[in-house]
Amino acid sequence: MPSLRTLFLSSLAVAGVTNAATCKNDYSIDSDGDVSKLVGCDTVTGSITVGSNVGMLEMPDVQVIQGDFNVKGAAGLVSISAASLRTISGGFNLQGLIILQTLSCPQLTKVGTINWVTLPALRALEFTAEVTECAEVLITDTLLSSLDGINLQTCNIFNVNNNKQLKTVNVALGNVTNALSVEFNSKNVDVSFPNLVWARNITVRDAGTASFPKLSYVNQTIAFINNTFESVSFPALTQVGQSFTFNSNTKLTNITADDLETIGGTFQLANNTKLVVIDGFKSLTTVEGSIDFSGSFTNASLPVLDDVRGGFNVQTTAEFSCTQFDGYHSNGVIKGDGYKCAGKLDEAKSATGGASTSGKGGKSDDGSAATRAGVSVLALFAAVAAMLVL
Repeated sequence: MPSLRTLFLSSLAVAGVTNAATCKNDYSIDSDGDVSKLVGCDTVTGSITVGSNVGMLEMPDVQVIQGDFNVKGAAGLVSISAASLRTISGGFNLQGLIILQTLSCPQLTKVGTINWVTLPALRALEFTAEVTECAEVLITDTLLSSLDGINLQTCNIFNVNNNKQLKTVNVALGNVTNALSVEFNSKNVDVSFPNLVWARNITVRDAGTASFPKLSYVNQTIAFINNTFESVSFPALTQVGQSFTFNSNTKLTNITADDLETIGGTFQLANNTKLVVIDGFKSLTTVEGSIDFSGSFTNASLPVLDDVRGGFNVQTTAEFSCTQFDGYHSNGVIKGDGYKCAGKLDEAKSATGGASTSGKGGKSDDGSAATRAGVSVLALFAAVAAMLVL
């Protein structure tokens, strides 16, 4: 005969008030009171969609969402609190929440994708446990000053742009299988990826510091545009699959990648007006595309260069000796058409779309296509991703 305790627990289950219920539905929260639909729900095996009339959202019971968590266009929403939430298997989609100030998910560690677009009042994350698993991240147009609470190990896409108060990006990513982009945030943002070993594409713009101490391989492109750091080094980098670009970094005086051996596409240094000496590529032997240097440098040395399969363009507004590169041209190291090496020019021009450098004060041609477009398609990708958030 069943005990009284068993009968009591069974009656609670029938009444739907057990402490660990699985709720097998999609839920729409259209008002503050609608959140009562989730009381007692430990796991939601569908999506939760929050409507535009919600002012404060508190979900104390939900631990797992096996679907999406969607909040779009709730212009009066001030806070989101999910004290027990650990996992969102789908998208964590927040869009157009213009007065959202509090985002508190202290237990959250796993998310399918993060898509946060236009959260202009959000200053900080209350993610105590830290999100360590997320396949894709897009964070744009917030007031976040740091990404504390997001500390991923791997991801496919990491795109953080147009966060004008963002001072620090320090994430423990080990690899990025598609694209890493940190662009158009606050001027002089500190960018650090201390554990990043490889990525398919990297774009960094408007950074005051950039640190990639373990980066050893980039499958496709790496581009640094309009940054203000004075020095950057890649002590572990050995290969770049396509282009390696530094364009219009106004304070840059030193680039070091002494173990870099191969660049699979274009090697471009354009309009880095304080870069006087280019000598940080002591192991570079092969450039499968073109070499395109333009600026105000007085010396450029690639001591073990052995194979350039594309064109060669070196132009500077300063006094410059072309002896080394003329020798590479004459002995067949440079195999492509369009060899040019010249110094003391009124204007040093890039051959592959980078900003030009004027000999009169070193002013740049800020209207160049490369400066506007960022030498990569990642900004376009971000715009497309934003439109597809929900």
